Amino acid sequence: MDGGIIGKPGAIGVSRKALEAAIKLLEEQRQANLHDGAQLFVARKGVPVLDVAIGEARPGLPMRTDSIMLWFSSTKPLTAIAIARLMEKGQLSLDDKVRKYIPGFGNGKENATIKHVLTHMGGFPMNMFPFHRYGWEDNIRYISESPAAWEPGTAAGYHAHSGWCVLGEIVRVADGRPIEKYLYEDVFQPLGMKDTTLGLTQERMESVKDRLSDVVDKAIPNPPPHFRNDPQARARVLPGGNGFGPAHDLGKFYLMMWNGGEWDGKRIIKKETHALFTAVHRRDIVDRTFSALWGREVKPVWALGMHKGTDGNIRTDMGRLCTSAAYGHGGNLSSIGFVEPTRDLVVVTITNGQPPGPENTRRLCAISDLLHEACS
Repeated sequence: MDGGIIGKPGAIGVSRKALEAAIKLLEEQRQANLHDGAQLFVARKGVPVLDVAIGEARPGLPMRTDSIMLWFSSTKPLTAIAIARLMEKGQLSLDDKVRKYIPGFGNGKENATIKHVLTHMGGFPMNMFPFHRYGWEDNIRYISESPAAWEPGTAAGYHAHSGWCVLGEIVRVADGRPIEKYLYEDVFQPLGMKDTTLGLTQERMESVKDRLSDVVDKAIPNPPPHFRNDPQARARVLPGGNGFGPAHDLGKFYLMMWNGGEWDGKRIIKKETHALFTAVHRRDIVDRTFSALWGREVKPVWALGMHKGTDGNIRTDMGRLCTSAAYGHGGNLSSIGFVEPTRDLVVVTITNGQPPGPENTRRLCAISDLLHEACS
């Protein structure tokens, strides 16, 4: 184990025993072969109380609190906040049509707006498209030419990569910088997220190789090497799923969000923008992607680029005990980052194992609920 409990959590109403139980549970989940290693960061009332790593990043390489983990879709809120910043500066409007920034964007998608994309209602989920095989320009072209699955704004279906590539291209056109550079200069550096990048260049991979964690498929015995560990896949710029960094870096992002858009004297977005982006913008609409995946109707509640918590003791990655005030995002069968405003709680759990969906939800839910219960 690396790291652990920080300071005196009891002074801010956090149970030390509950934090110890969360660490123990992560280890028990490792022994149950749900992951090889994991990181957990917890803060309350703006004070970090836990930064811990357990298990292995790769065979024979201990997981550290500064190990570099793949965040998968836990990356999405970062790109959403890039859009929020440009909106504040008047460089775009949420009601702008995508084709204002990407002229070739068509084939039934002409009426898609930025807001449609942020709420997964753009009509071009393309969830089976192999985005990792292509470079940025090719992906944007394929997305632009792809036919709409529905008229934008009339239905919903999770856009795992397609929508966030479009948002990244809008950032590039509106600002002039590639999305990975924009995020690094305007979000990561100001927040002190010193180990976070969108994609891993070859140079970056070399510089962090002793800290780089692999991803492992835990759904099958003796799995082959995961394609996301391939250097080419790691290098891709995918604003919806290729963020890399340790849990405590993503924790700094969520501390900024908990604090209404500012952290450590650096304001990233205005309070009113924070309120807009964390409010409910989609509810009671069937998500075609998740419904097909789970084999039943699923109606998640969405903010802008983030999903919302739910009342009513429902098992989710944020925990049964989260409320409808909570917001954040999970990453493909592996991670969750969220804010629970009613408890002034920030939680980031990142694992390097991908078990089947129900097992992953139970795993993350159990950790999250321990942390909800830790708060008095």
